[in-house]
Amino acid sequence: MSKYGTIVQHVIDSIEHGSYQAGDALPSLRQLVAQHAVSLNTARRAYYELERLGYVEAHARSGYVVAAGALHGADRLAAPLGAPFIDTALYDTRPLTHAFIGAMRRYDQALAEPALAGLPALRRQIAQQAHAEGWRLQADDVLVTCGGMEALSLAIAAVTHGIADPCVAVLLPAFPGLLGWLGEHGVRVLPLVADADDRLPLAALAQALAAGEVHAIALMSAFCHPHGRSLPAASQQALLALAQQYDVPLIEDDAYRHLGFADAVPQPLKALDHDGRVLLCSTFSKSLAPGYRVGWLAPGRYADIVRRLKLAHTLASPLPNQLALAELLAGGRHLPLLARLRGLLAQKVRALEAALQPRLPDGVVLRAAEGGYFVWLEQLPCDSVQLAADAEREGIVLAPGTLCLPGEAGRRALRLNASYFDPLRQQAALDWLARALRQG
Repeated sequence: MSKYGTIVQHVIDSIEHGSYQAGDALPSLRQLVAQHAVSLNTARRAYYELERLGYVEAHARSGYVVAAGALHGADRLAAPLGAPFIDTALYDTRPLTHAFIGAMRRYDQALAEPALAGLPALRRQIAQQAHAEGWRLQADDVLVTCGGMEALSLAIAAVTHGIADPCVAVLLPAFPGLLGWLGEHGVRVLPLVADADDRLPLAALAQALAAGEVHAIALMSAFCHPHGRSLPAASQQALLALAQQYDVPLIEDDAYRHLGFADAVPQPLKALDHDGRVLLCSTFSKSLAPGYRVGWLAPGRYADIVRRLKLAHTLASPLPNQLALAELLAGGRHLPLLARLRGLLAQKVRALEAALQPRLPDGVVLRAAEGGYFVWLEQLPCDSVQLAADAEREGIVLAPGTLCLPGEAGRRALRLNASYFDPLRQQAALDWLARALRQG
């Protein structure tokens, strides 16, 4: 490749991999000359070619910048249906910003108050929110964490601490972060997969518990990731009864409970816990404060070991974001925000479901979600891992089902993020997906 061609390809790669975004200044001509040991004419020719291809623009007095229409990072991935997070455009962050500004006026006071378990004002607001929903939680029972993932990791570490070969029964499909943590820490998984009627293999679980082969149960009870449906109340109660019978802990991931499409917020399984065996893990990241990384954990009887682990891992959670959330919750300003977000997510999910249904080949299963922001497809006629790889070459991001469901069943499933769905912009992506599924 010629010297000028090498420069062109280097700049294109940097843009397409997200190192530069639209409007970012690129190296000057003189910098290119020094970096690539080329002449000024060669550097100028490279930028002329990049300008012709639509990657860069020449701006007076500021040199060359990345063009607004360049295929950088997220723009190149024109259909982010495989993204794991809610589209941030759906959040109204203004009330939280105002709360943050107001709360920081009391930052010096907060610094003077011991807060290793979390800001007392925030823990009180979490307890009051539970009381408003009709279930009992005390502020002293709450430990604030650095996001929901730390809450989950602390809960698992606490209940498997000191066990030589720990095994956790996990309701599948599940949050990829949970499965990833278990895998990275050598914790075996006993899969709990419901049938078409949402019945769980409780007899097999009881047998494993009786044999001492399972040391904890982990589940998401409300609007489960990735299919957005809640575990039936009878199944929740049966799992809790087994945990009580065989004296094992139950880890409940509460990340999506406030993202249901109905107005009523269901109570967590923790509400039925009378002996402290349920460790409730929650987060504000999905519902109110993306990027704030504030979660919390109600560890029940495992409070002592959880607090020791928290001290050893991160000591305490940062105060400013806790102050802002406490301010927002105390003023009740979070309620309209939650209602708005739930409404937008319901519209997005229903729109994607409606767009997919007529395109799906016979045999593919799509069951309507009750909450959350994903659409989950099962029994695909093709391998979803290969499908995702093929889609990426078309500028379409898909999430194969193996992220949430290990094994062959996961290879025949697909998770789609509805929060980014735009019928106009993603028409071509859905048409491509339909063709790929029909071809098997």
